[in-house]
Amino acid sequence: GDRAVRWRRHLGLAAFNTLLLRVIAPGGAIAAALWAAEHDRGLLHQFDLATVWHWVVTLLVFDFAIYWQHRIFHSPPFWLLHAVHHSDTDFDLSTGVRFHPFEILLSMILKMLLAVALGAPAEAIVVFEIILSGMALFTHADLRFPDRLDHALRWIIVTPNMHRIHHSTRRFETDSNFSNALSIWDRLCRSYTRDAQDGMQIGLDERREPDHQRLSALLQQPFSD
Repeated sequence: GDRAVRWRRHLGLAAFNTLLLRVIAPGGAIAAALWAAEHDRGLLHQFDLATVWHWVVTLLVFDFAIYWQHRIFHSPPFWLLHAVHHSDTDFDLSTGVRFHPFEILLSMILKMLLAVALGAPAEAIVVFEIILSGMALFTHADLRFPDRLDHALRWIIVTPNMHRIHHSTRRFETDSNFSNALSIWDRLCRSYTRDAQDGMQIGLDERREPDHQRLSALLQQPFSD
């Protein structure tokens, strides 16, 4: 069915992204953090703080950085890459791995630079990467919590219903709810929108044709607009 075809395309894209990172940036941010620790580089290495505070600062700073990365990727020229994610005409768990390889690569470069600048513990980055990937899947899952529970949860974390509106065809809704894990960043930076509407259309109006959804078309999309 259509869902099986979508999942094959999205998993193919995810496999391609994983291979690209293994070739270009083996170890990624974790390797960068290990290098920083070995050479005593980074802000956290300059302070005599308990290990727990190194972890807390790392997890918060990285999550906030991903918020701003996401927000910046909604502006030119980065939108050309990020639009691959938003051109999905459906919304389910597989949407959480539908990213153009160049966006994944740029994100990894950012995390590597941040790991060195911060002097982040490599173990904390491992945990962050697990949270980042896990929340990307969770927030795109086709799940609906009861309204009272959903509104309570989103004071702390991003829920699928909070994130769903971010995939609206209406640009003013797309440019909201950028957070990945902690929802506080949208509230602090005034990019929070309360609810997605039932029956809301998902995707990009200019990318709705079946030919636009092929794996080859997704890889070429940033260069064909």
